[in-house]
Amino acid sequence: MVISRYDKTMEVRENTASVSALLRAIPAELKPEWDGQVVRIRHEGREPAFRPLWIGEGLPADARRAVDELVHSASERTDDIIPVVTARRVSPGAREILEDSQLSWADASGRARIVVPGSFYIARLEQIRADAGRIFKWSAAADAIAETLLGWRVEYSERGPMPIEQVGVIAKSADVSVAHTARVLRHFDEQRYTAKTGAERGTSASREFRDPGRMLSDWAAHYAATPRSGADIEFHVPWREPQQSIDALTRSLDGREWALTGDAAADRIAPYLTSVPTVDLYVPAGELEPARARLSQHPEFREVESGGRIRLYVADPYVFRLTREARDVRTVSPVRVYADLLRGRGRSAEAGEYLRETVIGF
Repeated sequence: MVISRYDKTMEVRENTASVSALLRAIPAELKPEWDGQVVRIRHEGREPAFRPLWIGEGLPADARRAVDELVHSASERTDDIIPVVTARRVSPGAREILEDSQLSWADASGRARIVVPGSFYIARLEQIRADAGRIFKWSAAADAIAETLLGWRVEYSERGPMPIEQVGVIAKSADVSVAHTARVLRHFDEQRYTAKTGAERGTSASREFRDPGRMLSDWAAHYAATPRSGADIEFHVPWREPQQSIDALTRSLDGREWALTGDAAADRIAPYLTSVPTVDLYVPAGELEPARARLSQHPEFREVESGGRIRLYVADPYVFRLTREARDVRTVSPVRVYADLLRGRGRSAEAGEYLRETVIGF
């Protein structure tokens, strides 16, 4: 296998971020030094060494993969080299997973918990301003292409490795120009989310996923952090039972395109929550006003500015090409549901991690 200059560049970038997060957490008086493989320190005549393991965004699923990797490589570890899981920001859920597994961690914000067995530990739990800048920037086109590829990957998850479609097929499904799609895919290769196989060009050229889990974590974290002002339309209903709302929506929007997301979608795909306070759905942008008119005709639907139990959002056409049926209702792709749940935080985020573990699978 030939390692391209892009692979090497990306490896250097990740290694630099990983080492930087680790060095940021270690007090200067311990004289930390990076020797190209590990970070060594000096403490009371001992020289412990830390080996950083980069997991990207630091979501719970990333932490689980790190735990699995370290368990499988346990026979290769020595007592004098301590693995430290590093990330852009270790989430509370990921932190719990790592600490339950007695693993040390550090992130780019300066927070860390590093344990040297039988000697000392470093605990930095207050945020320190992170180093500015990320080389790779998500764009609307990259979002659409990533969500499309990840949505396809979920559908193929039970069939083994997934070959990625030709550029033209991806471009058509994601509503992005062929030229722009090709550029985005090259960026994904550079990030090591994907990799080219076969010929460099032509009909025999192909591409496959290299790390769909990290791609999902990075995309979902970016998506969840993007501000959303609120629902495009909200309706109050006099009942609390989500199934009653879904039944009313099904009757009122018969013949129109729409799909569930959020807690209500997760409850149909991978039940986890004990209650679903709101029913969230997407409609295509051009269908928002017709949907509003249909729902306003229902005698028990009352449009409100906020606090509605039914919330409508608009989505791009490519989102509806990835929908699936779950218990007689269309839902958006599990990867979009997952990202929307992360945006909800709290119990919704927990439901998202359960969905990822049980349905998405990477």
